[in-house]
Amino acid sequence: MSLLHNIIRRLSGKQDATKSPSANLSAEVPQSSPNIYPVFPPAPPRDLIENRDEHLKELRQRKFAAPEGEMEDKPLFVLYRLYEHILLDNNIGMRNEIEAFWWTKIPVSEIPDPQDDSESERYAVLSCIPALLVESFNQRIEMGLRREAHSFMSQEERDTWAATPKVLETLPAWTAKVAPLRNMLYIPHYMAGNEQLDTLDDRRASPPFKEKNILIWHPHIHFM
Repeated sequence: MSLLHNIIRRLSGKQDATKSPSANLSAEVPQSSPNIYPVFPPAPPRDLIENRDEHLKELRQRKFAAPEGEMEDKPLFVLYRLYEHILLDNNIGMRNEIEAFWWTKIPVSEIPDPQDDSESERYAVLSCIPALLVESFNQRIEMGLRREAHSFMSQEERDTWAATPKVLETLPAWTAKVAPLRNMLYIPHYMAGNEQLDTLDDRRASPPFKEKNILIWHPHIHFM
């Protein structure tokens, strides 16, 4: 079973009756491996940025979506995983998480406040991520897609769903309460052939991150 499929099943409350909710996703990886479970909250932004290769390696060794001892995935864990992928510029991982969360049908507004007051930079980054989900999901909804539907549909089913009322996503209230950073945080990208950004005034800078004094290319959140 893939990690993406496991994320969807956990968030939607569906489990394989023949396995425990925390069943190993790959029998080839020994249970003693230290990185098969995530540890949340994740490392601060500058740690992830400065030690990118090490953290990417740990991410690739991960076989569980939730921390050790957690029997179900949760929206907060999704937020933490998206945070890791964004800081590490791991586009595929980020898109997989976005796609998985879309099919859970859990409203973006229900992502809980991580209350991460002890690490202001991490809290600021976390507070920007729901805006990416709202933008991505609402574009799909405006195009006629619906989170209430299922992933495999005929064209007739798609047309039927598209005719239903739109229910647009909204931000969790807590995101507006997180203060902008005093000192700008720069999150680099690793896209070949593209220059790094050097100012918040750059049109390519992500708007929700700019509000928190964070400079980053707007993530690639629109895909089908």
